[in-house]
Amino acid sequence: MTRSHLCLLCLLLSLVNFAASQDDATIMQSLKSTLHLTPDVDWSNPDPCKWTSVQCDGSNRVTRIQLKQKGISGTLPPDLQKLSELIVLELFSNKISGPVPDLSGLTHLQRLNLHDNLFDSTPANLFSGMNSLQEVYLDNNPFASWEIPETIKEATSLKNLSLVNCNLAGSIPDFFSSQTLPSLVSLKLSRNNLQGGLPSSFGASSLQQLYLNGQKLFGSISVLQKMTSLVEVDLQANTFWGPIPDLSGLQSLRLFNVRENQLTGLVPPSFTGLKSLTVVNLTNNCFQGPTPLFDNSVAVDVIANTNSFCLDTAGAPCDPRVEALLSVAESFGYRVKLAKSWKGNDPCGRSWLGITCSGSNDVTVVDLGRQELTGTVSPSFAKLTSLETINLSNNQLTGSIPTELTTLPRLRTLDVSNNDIHGDVPKFSASVTVLTTGNVNIGPVSPTGWKSFRNRI
Repeated sequence: MTRSHLCLLCLLLSLVNFAASQDDATIMQSLKSTLHLTPDVDWSNPDPCKWTSVQCDGSNRVTRIQLKQKGISGTLPPDLQKLSELIVLELFSNKISGPVPDLSGLTHLQRLNLHDNLFDSTPANLFSGMNSLQEVYLDNNPFASWEIPETIKEATSLKNLSLVNCNLAGSIPDFFSSQTLPSLVSLKLSRNNLQGGLPSSFGASSLQQLYLNGQKLFGSISVLQKMTSLVEVDLQANTFWGPIPDLSGLQSLRLFNVRENQLTGLVPPSFTGLKSLTVVNLTNNCFQGPTPLFDNSVAVDVIANTNSFCLDTAGAPCDPRVEALLSVAESFGYRVKLAKSWKGNDPCGRSWLGITCSGSNDVTVVDLGRQELTGTVSPSFAKLTSLETINLSNNQLTGSIPTELTTLPRLRTLDVSNNDIHGDVPKFSASVTVLTTGNVNIGPVSPTGWKSFRNRI
């Protein structure tokens, strides 16, 4: 390239930059006209690059607008997306209203912070093409009901996404994996109207902070087991159920808040033993078994009588009958219905659902027919040696009948009819009636069980 050609190119670039800076100046004047600025915001100079809270680069292109906590009202103009060199747009803690404009042209934008305003809607293509975006904060805006947009997948540099209390609805989309959003470490969606379960993609993410409290979410929290980067997780005030999974792989976990859900089962030692824990909230659930014992360095919120622990004393073991029945409950997935009824340390001392005792100590009947149970028949029934009747009929149980049940010395009736039990029926004593009708995949009855077979046809 000759010297003259190089000079011509430099001239053309200068003209382009000058035209672009003039466009920026026009857009900034438009922004000024739609906002109601407060006296401490001086935008009187003809050159926007000299305005309060505005920064430009060496070519007089606007790179930063940071009007935060100024008490400003008004709206945003639709042509903000033409500020193509904008890196930071921060307008948080003001009174700006109207729609968030289409910002899809801002390919250099790294931080978008509009929290605590009065915005009422977001564009359908929010985040589209914004592959430099690292931080988004849209909390506490009275948006019309909206869903987490698919276009977030285009913000591949995103690290922090905070959409707290901004009227989100629908479900959490299943794209929050490291493959789609490799840099995402903080996801805060608290106090919205999200429904459904935790997406499986969470298990393939690098999330360190997950805040989903105050929603309409439900289902298992088992995916947390795979989220080994987690430092803080807040699921308070939802309807999650089932047990706490094995979290021994979460060696950096500090805060764990599942208060006000319907979680059940035993609090596992793999969780209580985590050395990284500093804050644990378990109050108002249906946890069972011993009250968990944590290290003295952990701030624990487990208010007495707000769960289904057998005893209030942390670490105190349960009665063996309770342990056996909780093992039975485990095979059913620790159902909420059972957890709400099977409380305390004496299954014979109060009304436990389906439990009948002889005298004050011996569990003689477990009658859980028609309880919509899933799972399998537990071999732990065999630990209740005083059992005479086990009724699990008309549920949705699978698996086979455990051979351990044949050792029960007083058993007279085992009813597993109308489930989906399969396999051969074990060899029970001739004095035991085994009812298996309605299980299409059940195997043949053993020869010693022929009497019970005749009794059920």
